[in-house]
Amino acid sequence: MGLELTGFQWFLAAFIPGRGYAQLGQWTLGRVFLAGWWLSAVATVILLCYPTMGWFMGGMASCHSSGLAFLMLRQREANQGHPAGLAERILLPLVCWAIYYSLVYMPGFDQFRRRVATPLRITTEDRTVVFNPRVRASDVQRGDSIAFHQEGFRIQPPGDNPWVFAQGPILGRVFGLPGDQIAFTPKSVRVNGRDVPRLEGMPMEGEQVVEPGQWFVWPTVRVPREGVMVGGVRRNADATFAEAFHRMSAVRHSDFLGRVYGRWFFHDQTQP
Repeated sequence: MGLELTGFQWFLAAFIPGRGYAQLGQWTLGRVFLAGWWLSAVATVILLCYPTMGWFMGGMASCHSSGLAFLMLRQREANQGHPAGLAERILLPLVCWAIYYSLVYMPGFDQFRRRVATPLRITTEDRTVVFNPRVRASDVQRGDSIAFHQEGFRIQPPGDNPWVFAQGPILGRVFGLPGDQIAFTPKSVRVNGRDVPRLEGMPMEGEQVVEPGQWFVWPTVRVPREGVMVGGVRRNADATFAEAFHRMSAVRHSDFLGRVYGRWFFHDQTQP
């Protein structure tokens, strides 16, 4: 004879991690698996930028499928009148885990990354950041840190080999919106007549007006103050980086990827 469980009880066992144990009176074990699921869920989100995230997502699937597999085994044993065999005790939990992982958690986290928090590898800085993909270009404000796609280009410094800047995603802070007037001074940057702090590598002089469909964005890439080695001689890299950064600063709205979260839990994402 079966366990006499209602369809709603089976639904709860499938929907709530650890509920299958609680259905048969094993409340402590059910709470342990529920707590394990929450810990794995928190770790998965915090470690969104790291490969180890997959292990914790697998832990979520394990905690979720374990209670249902336990309940299914007890139902099967009650129907057959004898304990389940070793193969059943191994294969059934594995099948449940595979179903939860492939049909629930992988699609669910794919949607989470597409709609809530998208990890993005910034190759120029050798790090990964998380940005908000729901932000539209029209919502971007001055001071926002954004991720955008940069076309590749090269610069030929005087008496030096070409510097090649590969295409790909980079980060930058928005200083000017379309129509803003930008003026550079040795001490600050003036945006529509208002002084804002300079960032490393900015020009010391000059003015410009941000064109329609663009922002003035300064890349958050650290300039090596010690210079670079060229032909066995150390040369100052500031001028070359300033030219490259100034070229990168005209960012088209069509190249916008998303607004970077200022902090992702314990990490300040605005600093290179």
